[in-house]
Amino acid sequence: MKILLVNWRCIKNPEAGGAEIHMHEIFRRVASMGHDVTLVAHAYKGAPKEEVIDGIKTIRIGNRYLFHYAFKRYYKKRLEGRFDIVVDDISKIPLFTPQYVKEPLVGISLHIHGKTLYKELPKLVADYIIKRELRIPEVYKGKLIFADSPSARDELIRMGHAADRTALLFAGIDHELFKNNTEAKTAYPLISYIGRLKRYKQVDLIVKAMPMILKEFPDAVLEIGGKGDDLPNIEAAVKEAGVEKNVRFLGFLSEEDKAKAMARATITATMAEKEGWGITVIESNAAGTPVVGSNVQGLRDSIVDGKTGLLVEPGSSSDLAEKIISLLKDRERLQKMETEARAWAATFTWERSAEYFLERAKQEIAAAK
Repeated sequence: MKILLVNWRCIKNPEAGGAEIHMHEIFRRVASMGHDVTLVAHAYKGAPKEEVIDGIKTIRIGNRYLFHYAFKRYYKKRLEGRFDIVVDDISKIPLFTPQYVKEPLVGISLHIHGKTLYKELPKLVADYIIKRELRIPEVYKGKLIFADSPSARDELIRMGHAADRTALLFAGIDHELFKNNTEAKTAYPLISYIGRLKRYKQVDLIVKAMPMILKEFPDAVLEIGGKGDDLPNIEAAVKEAGVEKNVRFLGFLSEEDKAKAMARATITATMAEKEGWGITVIESNAAGTPVVGSNVQGLRDSIVDGKTGLLVEPGSSSDLAEKIISLLKDRERLQKMETEARAWAATFTWERSAEYFLERAKQEIAAAK
């Protein structure tokens, strides 16, 4: 099967996030099964125009602002008619591919950003993107769209996309990273956040919970791993809360170091305003670490409340602190959650997702003939 992928970013892009990881991990496995996979993404400084990454031929064109126009021209000139199926990773501004792509086409939509964009972008830019997102059901009408969580799928349906043209394509994790990890839990309570430092992730709410946690557990520590443009705001929150001695910034982490950080933590905390799914939730679970996080889209799917972690009132540092304290005081419950978390994480594999994609792709190709 010859498969064309289109995404604003490739996996090596400095701004790559969960959507890029999701696409790359699935389709590098599809490529390893003998299929011909090509990705077109926007160019960025220092990147070669073409290279093969984990079996995926990667072509970079245009730039981050005008990629949707560049791809349309490039497709019509170089790619049209060469593939069995096209996969459009629908992120923020849709590429409107159904208007010009001739081959069978499916979409992947992991996250409708909606109002969370106002935290990351100027109002006019956010308004523009939100209006484009709202057109997804109209533009991709009749096309199969994969979501990575029940919440994300349900949001697509509420927006007007047909229920029978949505499917779940769950994210997996690299189980080898965690299976071979010998990092021990710390003797003191260690709260961990590993992920991008963006405003909508609301890491400052975790920081604001620390004074309440420290009243009960004075030796507790918060580790923050990752990079992003919200770092100054988080650092300011740490200073304002007066918890500098109990917060460690780890910076960007390799996959191996990320796995170690998750494994040594007592609890992972995540207070994002909205998620597509939450790969770091499942990764933490694979490391035997329960997750306490917001009861919001995506996280309420990846966190099994009361079994692999606890859900928290969105935006509430006090509820976050109370839930964390309740687990730290009940070691038996915490240890049971560690076991449940590992079992839950074991059900998510990239191989299973790759096989499911191929099954649905064959159906779409056959239906188009």
